[in-house]
Amino acid sequence: METYLPDIASLFFFLTFTVYSLLVIFMLVWTYHDAESRGVMGWLVIIPTFLTGTLLGVVLWLMIRPAPKPEPVWVRVRE
Repeated sequence: METYLPDIASLFFFLTFTVYSLLVIFMLVWTYHDAESRGVMGWLVIIPTFLTGTLLGVVLWLMIRPAPKPEPVWVRVRE
């Protein structure tokens, strides 16, 4: 009976692919939430971000993103 041990190249490829995939997902999720918090539809930012190569798309978004929307402050008036 022969045991199967994956070689180091396969493990390195799998680890590299996994880390890259997690970084891409993180950048896309962060960009989506940042766009939504600034009043822009997140999907309209995610699609070009993904298609331009994620790192370039995030850098472009950081350069052209609008200012954040001010949050309303609720004031309670005592009578």
